[in-house]
Amino acid sequence: MEKIAEFLGGIGPYLLFLPLGFWLSKKEWVPKKYITSPLIYVLMPVLVVNHVLEAEEDTIMVLPVMSFFLALLMNVPALLANKTFASEENPYLVKSSFSFFNVAFFGIPTVMALFGEQAVTSLITIYVGTALYGDLIGYYQVSKSKNGTKESIIKTLKVPFLYAFIIAVILKVLDVGPPEEAEPVTDVFSYIVSAAGMLIIGMNVSNLKIKGIDWKYLNKFMALRTVGGIIITAAILALEYAFVDKLDEEERQLLALIPLFPIAANITVFASFLGSKEKESGLLVLYSMAVSLVLICIAIQFF
Repeated sequence: MEKIAEFLGGIGPYLLFLPLGFWLSKKEWVPKKYITSPLIYVLMPVLVVNHVLEAEEDTIMVLPVMSFFLALLMNVPALLANKTFASEENPYLVKSSFSFFNVAFFGIPTVMALFGEQAVTSLITIYVGTALYGDLIGYYQVSKSKNGTKESIIKTLKVPFLYAFIIAVILKVLDVGPPEEAEPVTDVFSYIVSAAGMLIIGMNVSNLKIKGIDWKYLNKFMALRTVGGIIITAAILALEYAFVDKLDEEERQLLALIPLFPIAANITVFASFLGSKEKESGLLVLYSMAVSLVLICIAIQFF
């Protein structure tokens, strides 16, 4: 129970930003772009560059690759869902819901509560892999469902994360480390990103109507996503341990938690773009977060 109390105590303050975001959206006092733009164009790129530079070379070589393949292989259970209980849903939306994990906004406060601030560096390298899939391949697929190939490529190339990652890799190759003066700033950025991420989720679900929600469908969706993610992650970890064996115990535990993380908030943006069940996708994000809190409380008992 001590671990659960520590976890909930660590992430609890950030969860308070959910109702705040809900309230702000209802009042229409703060446009959502005022929060999302600094996150996407400043805070997250700075965190990516800083933590990639801080990470060990083995970590950078292994963790992003593993998390990328986790996101990619989550298309398998997504296809199963589309062929069974989710046959009427937009396939791109289903794939995104399975493959996009809230590694940054939910993950940062979670790992800080469970492992301490030093674990954020490993988490960001995991985020790099999932973001490479989600922000590039995933975004391109969704865009191409409505736009031509050329326009979709142009839209994909506008994603700020891509350039932050390229800059980080170049600096790492040149053996440039993060300045010591930047550490206090990036530590503050981690807290701001976590709080702002929860704020956005709250704003995304402000127009939800609980009445008439198909809870049976949501439970099936989350069950298949979670079980599929656990199986795929276990297989990836087993292969890494058998053939590479470069990760330490904490890094393996971090990766093992990823399939328990909720669906990323940007799924609501994709739903809006596709014109497909934007409100329902918002509920799915919120519901997946509630499920994640329960699952992580159970999982950490084995750490």
